[in-house]
Amino acid sequence: MKDATIKVKAEKIYKRKFFSRIVKMSLLVLLLFFSILYLILYVVNSNGYFTIKLDKNLKAERHILLSSDSEFSAETVEIKVKGLEYMDNITESWIPIDEVIQKEGDNSADNYIAYTFFIKNDGENKVDYKNKIVIESVIKNVDDAVRVAVFTNGEKKVYAKKAKDGKEEPNTIAFLSNHLIMEQERNGLEPGKIDRYTILVWLEGKDPECIDDIIGGEMKMSMIITEKSE
Repeated sequence: MKDATIKVKAEKIYKRKFFSRIVKMSLLVLLLFFSILYLILYVVNSNGYFTIKLDKNLKAERHILLSSDSEFSAETVEIKVKGLEYMDNITESWIPIDEVIQKEGDNSADNYIAYTFFIKNDGENKVDYKNKIVIESVIKNVDDAVRVAVFTNGEKKVYAKKAKDGKEEPNTIAFLSNHLIMEQERNGLEPGKIDRYTILVWLEGKDPECIDDIIGGEMKMSMIITEKSE
């Protein structure tokens, strides 16, 4: 009987140790998983709040150039606009629009992101192209209160997500979808001519959706410039 009792106790101790080992391994796996997830999110969101991307084929075949200055001394196929660590809500009338659109490159301030860049036809023929702004990621529904203004050669259009009742926000154009802010075509850019763009992003304090629940939220966007399809 003593041998049987010892054997039962030994089995219990083994099972207890085995269970403890499984729990520890599971916790380690979860810790590793969340560490990898955090790293991925960090890398994704550290690449810039707003990215401007030129299709390489459009550059190679149509001789379209992208630059952050009108002299094209910084010609590239991708511009990463630095984000803000914290953006408080403001309203459009607080932003010095004329000053923002006159300066080249990054002209962001404490509570808005502003960037001016240029598209040039460096070829010998007219070129058609299109651009669109896509939403790559959103945290805490911050897109509910975001405004995205696009100035194309000085012409201004302001985009916003529709209100909860499905109506457009005042003085704005509704996002085309939850993942697409806008899309437009540029027809007949003459050889040697340059298009000037300014992107302006802010949190609109007058928007009813600009509430405490979105504090700590993030939004990552890209403007993609591609060849216009027939």
